[in-house]
Amino acid sequence: MDDDALARAARDGSQEAMAELYRRYAGRLLAYALRLCGDRDAAEDVVQDVFIHFFRRLEQYRPEGKLASYLFRIAHSRATDEATSRKRRESTRPAPPSPTETPDGARLNRALDTLPPHLKEVVILRLHQNLDFAAIGEATGVSEATARSRMRYALEALRVAMKADSAARGEGEEG
Repeated sequence: MDDDALARAARDGSQEAMAELYRRYAGRLLAYALRLCGDRDAAEDVVQDVFIHFFRRLEQYRPEGKLASYLFRIAHSRATDEATSRKRRESTRPAPPSPTETPDGARLNRALDTLPPHLKEVVILRLHQNLDFAAIGEATGVSEATARSRMRYALEALRVAMKADSAARGEGEEG
């Protein structure tokens, strides 16, 4: 059953449809929220909030084949709120990069952490969640052209950051 049919069934009260929607999206939303929040507990709270928000407002959701964009837009909003709240509660010390198995993965995570949030989220949605630019635009509240532009700026910034990281670690030029 496709997402729209599941959303309609969930709106009609199907617990199975709700569970299936959760199964389909919880992992992807958690990965996205974890990248934005940098903290697993906060990311899990974000995912929980996304589904609570969605299921409470099922009557307002219009199934148009854009459920992923809709859920990621909610996750973006909740993760942004969480990050703002956490910054108020904690020092502004950056979160450590997520663990990786390769040196290049660690370099990429360090470089991602240097990006402004509006560029970082585009990279995460494109590379980690495989969303197209139209869906990224919807999820972040910008046009498709702006999403594409942000990706271009993000990739250039990542290239510069990774080059600087290599130089700082004495790894020489990559190219």
